[in-house]
Amino acid sequence: MNGNDFCPGCGASTTPLTEICTKCGARVARVSVDRTSKPITAGILAIVAGGIAVTIALIVLAKVWTATSGIVGDILGLVGLWGAIATVQAVLVALMVLAIVAIVGGICALSRKVWWLALAGSICALFSPAGFLGILAIIFVSLGKGEFK
Repeated sequence: MNGNDFCPGCGASTTPLTEICTKCGARVARVSVDRTSKPITAGILAIVAGGIAVTIALIVLAKVWTATSGIVGDILGLVGLWGAIATVQAVLVALMVLAIVAIVGGICALSRKVWWLALAGSICALFSPAGFLGILAIIFVSLGKGEFK
């Protein structure tokens, strides 16, 4: 609280603890919300976990696509392993989607907006190869819930 002795709206006398003027209803002092680094920490952790997941998924997808092109792809088709390759590709794409949600949730945590999306991003960060960062992100987002708009 800024502790004005007079109301900025009507000039009436106030105390340092007055938040709203009793004469005109103007806001005299702003109630400050303690801002901690919890949402920022959670956002960074979720973004890093999502970034790691996207990077690994892209590298593995590129290797799978390279390995299945040409003569190797023909052999896999003859042996009947295309179903397994398609499953691996689907899992990698799902990992990338979860990673993108983790990154978006991390951005929401950094900006202290949309708490539920920050929490969802932290949960999606659990599915990253660096899942322990998701656990920490969930803890920090939960502890910093009061700081979100």
